[in-house]
Formats: sequence, C-alpha cells, structure tokens
Amino acid sequence: MNSPVFPILTWHSVNVHSHDYAGNDLLAFELDIDTLNRRGWTITSLEDALDRLARGELQPRTAVLTADDGCLLDWEDFDHPNLGRQGNLQKILADFRARHIASARHRVHLSAFVIASPQARKELDQTDYQGLGLWPDHWWHAANQSGLISIENHSWDHNHGSLARTVQKDNRRGDFRWIASESECRAEIDQASDFIEHQSGRRPRFFAYPYGQSSDYLRDEYLPRFGADIGLRAALSCEPEPVTTSSNPWLLPRFVCGRDWNSPDAFEQLLADLER
Repeated sequence: MNSPVFPILTWHSVNVHSHDYAGNDLLAFELDIDTLNRRGWTITSLEDALDRLARGELQPRTAVLTADDGCLLDWEDFDHPNLGRQGNLQKILADFRARHIASARHRVHLSAFVIASPQARKELDQTDYQGLGLWPDHWWHAANQSGLISIENHSWDHNHGSLARTVQKDNRRGDFRWIASESECRAEIDQASDFIEHQSGRRPRFFAYPYGQSSDYLRDEYLPRFGADIGLRAALSCEPEPVTTSSNPWLLPRFVCGRDWNSPDAFEQLLADLER
C-alpha cells in the first residue's frame, strides 16, 4: 500500500451454519483478527481510522472491524439448537485485547450496525431464524459502555424482504434502493438513530446501507444534506475496496466475509493484495 488507505472488514455473527470457517462467521472472525495481528496489521476504530486518514497520519496496514444486523451473538454466547454453544464477538475481542495488552499497536474496536425496529427484529426472528430470540436490544447500552463495541445505525427495518410491511411507501421490500424519498429516508435513518440513542445511550455516528444498497437520492442528496444534522459522519456500502482520501464519505467501501473471502487462505490473499 503506497498511498494511505485502510480496509473496512465486515462479518455477520448470525451466520452460524456449521463448525467450519466458511459456515461460521464467529469462527472466521476469531481466526481473521489473529491473522491481522500476525501479518503486522493494526486494528482500530472507524472513527480513529478516518481521523488519522484525514490528518495524513494513517499507518500502513490499518484495518477496521464491523458487524452487520445486530444479532445477539455480537455480545452474548448462544446455545444453538443444532450446533451447540456458540461464543460471541465481544468475548473474542476482549480475549484478543487481553493477549495483546502489552502492545500499543491495537486500539481494539468493532462497529456493530443494528436494525432498530423492535417489531421488525421480532418478525425477522420468527420468519428467518426459528424464533430463537436472536434480536434483542438489552445489550446495546452495555456494548457502548464497553469500549470494545459501538452501536451504529443499520436502518429502521432494513427494508427487509422477509417482513410483511416496511416503511417503504409502496411496501416494495428486499432492496434498499427503493428508499428514495425524504419521508422514507427519515423513517429508515432518522427514526432509527433516535431509537438507538434512546436504547443505547449514544447516538450513532455511522450508517451502513442494508444489502450495501443505496438510491441515488439517499446517497447523493439526503445524507450529504441532512447526515450531519442526524449525527452521522459517514455511510458504508459493500463495494470491495479500501477507503482512501478520495472516498465518498456517504459511500465508504467495505469487504464482506463470505462474499469477498471465505477461507483463511482467501483472507491471507486479500491482505496480501492490500499490502502491495
């Protein structure tokens, strides 16, 4: 990496389908952050990385960790009905920090992007996750107090295709590009930030587009005009590129586990490509 760049890396803790790397994002996350450390990368928060990039102080091999959807496994262990006891991202981060406490290199942190609507989370739990109770919000405040995880905005209802009704005006679901008017944007983003702040004690600083998708209006007009008033600094897509000084703050790119890498070797190759 000859110019100042950093990758934002993304996992989904709800992706627990097997006991191997490709089918378990918890396992992948634990192995991946150890790989980052072994290869000499620095883990830091999104806020810190953006600050350092803007000041021209970003160190080579800096990475940011994020997780999408706000599943309980971001924070608590879970007894999976088919796969047994599963750990959680917070514990993995805490163990990693404890192992490397003597090093000043890492500023261990994860941005967790959560779906705000209690009704949407309850419905998604029933329709897509066997009613396992994976989407509570009781842990949000503790996460924000932990210094390890910050709770960020992943929209009000994700405009999720599995919901019977969303805030999209024509109830067109399954694609966030259909959030394309001011009223829809306020319902999906402003309302979500208000609720997350009330439940977690901290207003979100970042927004992640559901499915990585954004309408032209949301990306090019609404957020540039109103984002700062909502309390947001930037919005994240899922374009597989590193963040640079020329990146659009309302369309920051991210690499996604399972899509952009699906094995330890593939993650090593991704990092090797970024190191060039």
